[in-house]
Amino acid sequence: MQKINNYDYLIIGAGIIGLSISKALIEKYPQSNILVIEKEKKVACHGSGRNSGVLHAGFYYTSDSLKAKFTREGNQELTKFCLENKLQINRCEKIVVASNKVELETLEEHYKRGIVNNVDVELISEEELNEKFSNIKTYKKALYSKSTSTVNPVEISEFLYKQLEEKGVEFGFNEAYLENLGNNTILTSKHKKIKARKIINCAGLYADKVAKDFGFSQNYTIIPFKGIYLKYTKNDKPINTNVYPVPNLKNPFLGVHYTITVDGTIKIGPTAIPVLWREGYKGLDNFNLKELQEILKYIFKLFINNSFNFRALAYEEMKK
Repeated sequence: MQKINNYDYLIIGAGIIGLSISKALIEKYPQSNILVIEKEKKVACHGSGRNSGVLHAGFYYTSDSLKAKFTREGNQELTKFCLENKLQINRCEKIVVASNKVELETLEEHYKRGIVNNVDVELISEEELNEKFSNIKTYKKALYSKSTSTVNPVEISEFLYKQLEEKGVEFGFNEAYLENLGNNTILTSKHKKIKARKIINCAGLYADKVAKDFGFSQNYTIIPFKGIYLKYTKNDKPINTNVYPVPNLKNPFLGVHYTITVDGTIKIGPTAIPVLWREGYKGLDNFNLKELQEILKYIFKLFINNSFNFRALAYEEMKK
């Protein structure tokens, strides 16, 4: 009979969410046995290591929502964490600009949300904007966020991993979740059976599949999108702060914007392009025929039903 490995907590996925939850657990329950399994050879190989590293302030989100609360508090905590541990952080702030009267109204709505969400935001005039950032233009007013920063997500994830190992958290790399065996027991790609008092799903792009194995999220499917950026390669620095357009409240994307990375590099983007398999980062990397068929089916369904105004959104993103 195959041995079953027992733990207090099993975390599936070693991205920033899995690592952060592990940190919270080992600090609250220092005597607990925690195992993190990860299908890759190291931490932050997917979404956690493939984002622009913007540490948002929390003014975009519906007033007094959990998302706004978590963003504001997360910004404060992660800023403190980076400063205390001498991790890279570029406190480059953010400007949101409007291009017409309609966008100005939306800009003012975001300012109101920021005030309700207790975020440090200001509405500044064109003249004030020109004094602070001479190369940035707006229509009458701009939103100024002092608490927006950029960080290095991979550096933070690797630092957390080292901290957690020192505190006794176990890691199983190159070990993927395969299936739910019932009774809080799973089977991994290393043919191990692992039982835990609590199993925590932090599987990123495959979180929906893991959830469905446990009877949750039956009506939800992740449809992956990816963003492409252009990098400014000249030696001058025409801007030194993040510059965003007023987002369209009808879609989930923030629009093409300028990002100042943690090392001061200027990027413009992203696009938001549907990906035809979940880890399709470049070319035919990680090609998966089954996922291709499944995702094409969902995209076709979205297009036919025009859910979330998908046709107009797709047209706008393809132009970009």
